[in-house]
Amino acid sequence: MISLAMIVKNEEKYLARCLRSAAAMVDEIIVVDTGSTDQTREIALECGAKLFHFEWCDDFSAARNYALKQASGDWLLVLDADEYFVEESADAIRAFTRSTSRRIGLIEIVSKFVEDGHTFEGIHSNPRLFPRGVTYEGRIHEQPTPILPMVETGLRLLHDGYYMTDKSDRNIPLLLKALKDKPGSAYLNFQLGRQYQGMKQHELAVQYLEKAYALFRQTDPVALENITELLQAYTKCKRYDKAMELAGDEVARLEYSPDFCFAVGQFLLDYAIDSQDYSVIENIENSYLKCLELGRRGVPETVVGSSTFLAAYNLAVFYESIGNRSEAQRYYALSASYGYEPAVERAKG
Repeated sequence: MISLAMIVKNEEKYLARCLRSAAAMVDEIIVVDTGSTDQTREIALECGAKLFHFEWCDDFSAARNYALKQASGDWLLVLDADEYFVEESADAIRAFTRSTSRRIGLIEIVSKFVEDGHTFEGIHSNPRLFPRGVTYEGRIHEQPTPILPMVETGLRLLHDGYYMTDKSDRNIPLLLKALKDKPGSAYLNFQLGRQYQGMKQHELAVQYLEKAYALFRQTDPVALENITELLQAYTKCKRYDKAMELAGDEVARLEYSPDFCFAVGQFLLDYAIDSQDYSVIENIENSYLKCLELGRRGVPETVVGSSTFLAAYNLAVFYESIGNRSEAQRYYALSASYGYEPAVERAKG
């Protein structure tokens, strides 16, 4: 038996879409409301959920664990209201839960976000399907425990709750509280740095991302993401000496991370323009070419397009800036072939 367990507050905009996308994939729907003042509770009941109330206490794990306790399933699926399945995947979930081994299922989540006026998509695999007995820990950005083997399920969710929405007023106070309890947490420092990065408070982002960088082990799952965020923060702050040092220390990651290659290309391009140091031109070109090479090899990316249309577009802009119009048009055309609108417009020229 599979139970869907959710916590919600004022999610009338999204909840029905989420529940309807998952209804055929689970045997039971548990919705725990933490203080809604809109139609969330009514929508949950209309969609066949068992509805409970939890008094919010600034702790996502406490609320999630309460929801898990209300569920009767042998397996628990955890979703947020602003997520939804793009296709019915009951067979995939059933196949995963038929296993006799205790393991945690990773679900690929595609999230929209806006940066510098452009819409992008990020991809992360999150632990969302697990056997009874697993609980959560952490005030915010909570994680399942005990740590069991993590296995990809092949399932995919779309997530648009952060698109054109700022949740920093909620997240930052909780992250600061959590960090006060665990000041040596690399993960919390990373999350706080990333939050400030999203708010364009790049100096504060550097402060926390540097702490995380010093604390992470090289093998930690989000260590690479922290390095990429830190390189981007240094670039935004125009701290090019620190960015150069970081890129040099982590140069080996150019061989397997499109996102890091892309960030290096961005940094070197900004540095060249600001410093008028054109000795790095070949490195800029090679960074974006490496992104495309990794994409052809099927290396996974975190930001959708960093190994395809975004890299091709930036490479085209680079070639245009140095007067190589034929190569610029070639890469605008490549980027446009993915339907990337800015490239489609430039390719017409």
